[in-house]
Amino acid sequence: MTIIKPLDHLSQPAAPARNQAAAPVPDGPDFAKILAERLAPPPPVPKNSAVGSVPSALLETQALSALLRPGLESASLQARRQLTETLDQMDRYAEALGDQGRTLKDIAPLADDLGQAADRLSQLSSKLKESDPLKGLSSEAAILATVEAMKFKRGDYV
Repeated sequence: MTIIKPLDHLSQPAAPARNQAAAPVPDGPDFAKILAERLAPPPPVPKNSAVGSVPSALLETQALSALLRPGLESASLQARRQLTETLDQMDRYAEALGDQGRTLKDIAPLADDLGQAADRLSQLSSKLKESDPLKGLSSEAAILATVEAMKFKRGDYV
């Protein structure tokens, strides 16, 4: 049987008082000074400086980017825009099919446009990287739009 002896005989270091502020380390950084610098507001930028004109330059760049030719845009951006256009065309096509007042002859141009949009989306989807999450979605949308256009041309809705 083991007997446990009290540890009173060991000398323990005295715990620092909780209310006393810690003295800064002579060679260490001053936390209060660093905190004050981080929380201080940035100095105002003069209106004549080049940095002050950044917002207007940014707006000009955004306006110019809207005028960019499709060849200069990234494949992902082109695919995103084409996907949006294709989905909008699919909505218009579905609404037209559900409208009892429209004839199939009236709907034929919508089916043709949907097929063309699906072809463009399929081409753009093939240019996307495998890791791009838009690739799977755009491929599926292109297949669905192609199938719908083919079903219309084949006469499934006659």
